[in-house]
Amino acid sequence: DYRGDGEKEANTYNKFSCFCKDTTSEKSDAIAAGTDKKATLAASIESLSSKRNGLDATIEGLLADIEQAEKEKKAAVATRAEELAEYEKNSADLLAALHALEGAIKTLKSSKAPSLAQLRSVEGTVRRAGLLADALGLGGESPKHLAALLQQAPTVQMEDYKFHSDKIIETLEKLLKDFQAEKVTVDEEEVKAVAAHDALMQEKETLLKQ
Repeated sequence: DYRGDGEKEANTYNKFSCFCKDTTSEKSDAIAAGTDKKATLAASIESLSSKRNGLDATIEGLLADIEQAEKEKKAAVATRAEELAEYEKNSADLLAALHALEGAIKTLKSSKAPSLAQLRSVEGTVRRAGLLADALGLGGESPKHLAALLQQAPTVQMEDYKFHSDKIIETLEKLLKDFQAEKVTVDEEEVKAVAAHDALMQEKETLLKQ
């Protein structure tokens, strides 16, 4: 009958309506959950991207530091080579001057009455020592005084020659002390330069190993 059919349709409608409501609710919940997950993922991506940018900047800075350290090492090695070459030259010149002065003083002192011939035998050595002293700024006025004494030597009277020779020896001995002091200074500066170079190289090596 009509009443029975109507009730059936009503029941069917109610069931369908409930189904739609349940389905809609589930879909809404799923959409909300998906939206939340999307937002969370977006935040994670942004955070990771920021961290990556920070790491990229750090890596770039480290690479720049390494490049700078390598440049400084190379420059330090070149500088040390130049310093060593200069030291070896100065040291050799000073040693040669010391030996020459010691020999000249010994020659002039070997006789109680030094002769012009003895002075002539060491004149070249003495002049070179005087020039080196002048170039290094050693001895004050001694190099000029020595040059003047050598120039006067041929005109000195025989009776005054002992006094003149003593003056030359006195000047040579003063120069010898100055050369000895300069040799000590040059050696000490080389030791300091080597220590400074080694410390710098160790610092750069430590930086490169980090």
